[in-house]
Amino acid sequence: MKIPLRFQITSFDCGTVSLMNAISYLFEREEIPAELIKAISMYTLDCYDEKGNFGHCGTSRESITFVSNWINNFSKAKDLSIKCKKHEGEEVTLDKIKKCIAKKGVVLVRLWQKSEHYVLVTDIDDELVYLFDPFYLEENHYDNEPEVRMVFDKPFSHNRTVSIKRFISEATKDFAMGKINKREIVLINRK
Repeated sequence: MKIPLRFQITSFDCGTVSLMNAISYLFEREEIPAELIKAISMYTLDCYDEKGNFGHCGTSRESITFVSNWINNFSKAKDLSIKCKKHEGEEVTLDKIKKCIAKKGVVLVRLWQKSEHYVLVTDIDDELVYLFDPFYLEENHYDNEPEVRMVFDKPFSHNRTVSIKRFISEATKDFAMGKINKREIVLINRK
């Protein structure tokens, strides 16, 4: 049985929740090992804020690399059909995202939303990126943003659509991937 994708419960757990959403999107609930969920929870939320509060700056790029590698090793050891491949900087291309989606995968993307933020891309076409943003917002939040649309009737796949132009932008606007040298994605597919 598939379950709806979920929202963050703090302002900091976007990486944790987006990784769990990737697993929920790709697998039936009955196929998901508890050990996988435990590892995602344990190895994310690793950044300290300026006051030394653990987890209050979210999940680091290094943690995402570690968890991606952990998932790959776990997959081999437990015969779970999943593979993660991380790309950064100039390695991040729209073509790689499209190829992953075409193979029924999902893409964890670090982009901009008031600060760096993780979301899950579940589909893409020639004009729009379909993504699940785990940060819950009021229904009218993007009413004055023509390049972003809130979606309320697709809880198993996406809750936002974003124009390709905005998504690939180097600007510091919501749902823009930002400067090329700062970009980060993880391609996640079932094997």
